Amino acid sequence: MAESRASLHQVLAGRHLPALDGIRAVAVFTVIAYHFGIDAVPGDLGVSAFFVLSGFLITWLLLREYEASGTLSLRQFYVRRVLRIFPAYYAFIAVSYALDSVRGDHWPDGLGPSAVFYVVNYYNALHGHPVTSIAHAWSLGVEEQFYLMWPILLLLLLRGGTMRAARVLAVVIAGVMVWRCALYLGMRVGTAYVYNAFDTRFDNLAVGCVLALTASAPWLQRVAGRLAGSPLAPVATLAALLVSRTALGNTYHYAVGFTVDAVLVAVLIVQLLQLSRSGLWSWLESPPARYLGAISYPLYLWHLWGLGVGHRFQAAGLVGEFVAGLLACIVLASGSYYLIERPFLALKRRFEVAPPAVGPAASGAQLIRS
Repeated sequence: MAESRASLHQVLAGRHLPALDGIRAVAVFTVIAYHFGIDAVPGDLGVSAFFVLSGFLITWLLLREYEASGTLSLRQFYVRRVLRIFPAYYAFIAVSYALDSVRGDHWPDGLGPSAVFYVVNYYNALHGHPVTSIAHAWSLGVEEQFYLMWPILLLLLLRGGTMRAARVLAVVIAGVMVWRCALYLGMRVGTAYVYNAFDTRFDNLAVGCVLALTASAPWLQRVAGRLAGSPLAPVATLAALLVSRTALGNTYHYAVGFTVDAVLVAVLIVQLLQLSRSGLWSWLESPPARYLGAISYPLYLWHLWGLGVGHRFQAAGLVGEFVAGLLACIVLASGSYYLIERPFLALKRRFEVAPPAVGPAASGAQLIRS
């Protein structure tokens, strides 16, 4: 067992956090399968996984910078975010607008500006989540709003130490859950709002932030070791996650389910970080999984257009349509990654934060993709 499992401390001290690209790949293909029409696949779990991962990785990187310098460079953070996200996003928005215009599917009033200013989530929330070619950009709006406020808030919270920051954030998570319950159960606000709005989904990101804030704490590392005591442990977590998402009804899901799902995703991340060497989970570190995880962002951006290509192969049957759609998604995403993202990612590296001179945990941030 010792050979197939690394401790969380060992993993966090490394230069690469394993399994995370594989988790990204699984998350984005969960969304793709659902949008293809496989309703049995809970696609929104993929989005929840992205939220938890984003909260964890962004906070982990920021904490490494804080340990190195005693502060956070907001300028460098925002420049890195712009170079990482904006080029591919705005290329996708421009092409989607052009293609929809050519085929006569004109965007309704307000959709274009909401896309430009990263508020598609509130456009969807206030318009019943209409079906558009960029409807899935709601989650990117949530993430961008998180990026805008989190470094500033984290810098303030860290004045009291990481554990105090984690406790404050735990209270915020509970507050978001209570707010969502009040909206959905008390004020009868519809599902479109509680599903899309930042103020009702921040808890997912915050769970990842708490995980990063507490990851180096001895008590969490002891708990982490018990959670990963067997290679089968993630199977139990996945089963609990599926039960939480699919078996307990909409009232549970839209009230407290989002928070419970995020916590279970965080547990799964802790387990897979430690068990990525085991035979059962080593595929998460395979070259195909890592590549698909690396292009998960453009896969998410372009997947509706890729699936549209697949639907043209109806003569091949549903399986043929799905395979053709997947291939089209990968081709489009790879084109975006190599032609748009990679050149800007090269510029982004100029703003990477050097690890601290001391402290083994810090070096793990260097090769984290965020």
